[in-house]
Amino acid sequence: MNRIHRIACAGFLISALFVLSACTGNGYGRSAIYSQLVEDEIRVVMPANAPSISQQFRVAGNRGGRGSPTSFHEGIDIIARVGTPVIAAAPGRVVDSFMEPMYGNRVVIDHGIDATGRRARTVYMHLDSRRVRSGTQVARGQEIGTMGRTGVLAAAISHLHFEVHRQRGSRGVAAQDPHLFWADGVGRVTCFDPQRAADDGTFRITYPVPCRDTAAR
Repeated sequence: MNRIHRIACAGFLISALFVLSACTGNGYGRSAIYSQLVEDEIRVVMPANAPSISQQFRVAGNRGGRGSPTSFHEGIDIIARVGTPVIAAAPGRVVDSFMEPMYGNRVVIDHGIDATGRRARTVYMHLDSRRVRSGTQVARGQEIGTMGRTGVLAAAISHLHFEVHRQRGSRGVAAQDPHLFWADGVGRVTCFDPQRAADDGTFRITYPVPCRDTAAR
């Protein structure tokens, strides 16, 4: 079994558990545990009306010498049905919108340099459709595509692979745990609310999939 096949199989098995949960009505408000390879685990507070997270950010640590690049998962996976809207986690400009074999339909948004002097980007993968082109300015909460299972690494599971890339010193942007950047604080997953006050100049994100209307539950 080659490396790509092993990664795809592992992703399928983990995500399949959450798909089964979604079928029984528990597809909201749940957050997967972190891998033992992660040394800086974040306590995640999940809104009851937010689509569930099936995999957490994972960069292999050095516990017992374990871990390799094949252990990396540089984002979070959010489970929902094909066609579910995917929305911009922060305002910015689309710098990439394309289809490729491994991650399928992908959109990348550059959020510029914030009040701390650092640049940030968000990445949205496995989309069923892309609703924006390179160069498009988008607002927080604007629909940029729909959830899907495109690309080999989707393992035929409908989900959004979502990444945050943040500038670190002079080395350019690098993947960091999205849970560090929620608008309500570290680990506090924040649903998009169009009535929320305007951005204050510091890079903060809201959930890239709409949360369920609690009034309609």
